[in-house]
Amino acid sequence: MSFWSTSETPPVSTGARLRIVGVVLVFVLVAASFVAGVETSGLEATEAGSILAWIYYAAGLFVFGGLDLGTPIGGPIGARGMLWIAYFLAPAITTTTVVEAVISLVRPARSPAASVKGHLILVGAGPIGLAYLKAVRRVDPDVPVLIVDRFEGEVTLAEVERFSGVHPVSVDPRRPAALEVVGLERADRMVVVTDDDLTNLEVAWAARAARADLPIAVHVADLTLLRPVNRLVRDQARAADPGGAPPLVFNTHRIGALHLYERFLHPHFEGTRYQDVVVLGGFGRFSQTILELLRVTAADEIERLVVVDPDASRKVRQFAVDVPLEVLRFTTVDGDLVDPGTWARVDDEVAGLEATPVYLLASSDEVVNFRAAMLLRARSSEPRVFARCFHRGQFAESLAEQRDFELLAFEDVLRDALVEHYEGLKTV
Repeated sequence: MSFWSTSETPPVSTGARLRIVGVVLVFVLVAASFVAGVETSGLEATEAGSILAWIYYAAGLFVFGGLDLGTPIGGPIGARGMLWIAYFLAPAITTTTVVEAVISLVRPARSPAASVKGHLILVGAGPIGLAYLKAVRRVDPDVPVLIVDRFEGEVTLAEVERFSGVHPVSVDPRRPAALEVVGLERADRMVVVTDDDLTNLEVAWAARAARADLPIAVHVADLTLLRPVNRLVRDQARAADPGGAPPLVFNTHRIGALHLYERFLHPHFEGTRYQDVVVLGGFGRFSQTILELLRVTAADEIERLVVVDPDASRKVRQFAVDVPLEVLRFTTVDGDLVDPGTWARVDDEVAGLEATPVYLLASSDEVVNFRAAMLLRARSSEPRVFARCFHRGQFAESLAEQRDFELLAFEDVLRDALVEHYEGLKTV
């Protein structure tokens, strides 16, 4: 794969178009002059020659420049002038073609950014990057997009090339040279969504330093990093930093958690006559975001919250350093989500409580979520069980329907949320 790759056919250059017109003009001038009665000192009775002979003589001008034909003689002066024009025009076309070919061999390939302008720079072609690209196409079907990544997997490159008007730029975003090949000075906005938070932040702040007026959005997945970054952004905004407005920081887990709460949990809490019991399976970034949101929006509606994870106690202690949990009545269960014994211990924790638990299985491993959902459903058909996945595939839907649990497809959550995010970025 070349350093720059694009799914579009390269356009014909202006120089090539002019050469095509010039070639046609040479043939027309030669034919017209011979028809008018012009001869050459190197040939006799050219007026009696066939059309194929005229074409042959005209083609020879591009190679020999008329040296084998001699000079134009006889015929009207205007017709001789047309032949003289053809004599000089044909070798000029040949020379420019050869020169351009040699230059293209020694000159490095041009980046798509060399000619594109008013474009979006999208750094990162992972699942979130592709989800953001789909959102952009729903809002702006025609805006040019330069998507920057290393493209080490051919599947990812194939996914990108399905979109029209998208130019993949194969370069490591961590390299400082990456910003030199994306037309930063002509871009309209920039979104940074690789799977490495520090890379995202370095790229975003470097782009801000290079062009302070460019609207930049940067994704930070790690909540422990997100909080100090948000404080830095607020401090820089208040200080009227001469480097320009700081990048806009966002987190897709918060987007997903808010969607889960507004669509499922809040209506569920409103519909019960008692305080609820919530069981969080897995305590990665998504579950931590859910817990942080519940602490703020639903602490009075929850009687007990149980966190289940192989390392739940330690993770919750670390989480509580940044997010005070005193307002929640919670407990932890250290155990594997696919171990039936773990859920027996969860039963002991919620025994005697009036509410039927709501299970949110939000491990980063989709298979673990599905297996845990099937274990829970085999124990009881009563509680609501949600299992997180990224794509809502046919298999996942069939399994959820058969085993009676609900899918939380992160891609579905992001679809509309990222459209709203991009529309907001356009107003900056």
